Amino acid sequence: MNRQVNLKNVIEIIDEKIDGLNQQNGMGALMVLSGWANSDKLNRTIESNKTLIKELTDLRMKVLEL
Repeated sequence: MNRQVNLKNVIEIIDEKIDGLNQQNGMGALMVLSGWANSDKLNRTIESNKTLIKELTDLRMKVLEL
């Protein structure tokens, strides 16, 4: 079966993932500030999310070039 991919939908999915990771980072930062979570573990997660956000942003730019 041959399926055509709508690039607009791909960009929307990437944007949703980026927004979700940004929200997770914000919540993590609030948890650390409030003392509810271990800052070392959350800082690693936030840094990992930042890397994923950069990779997703790069992917988004490549999709826009198509």
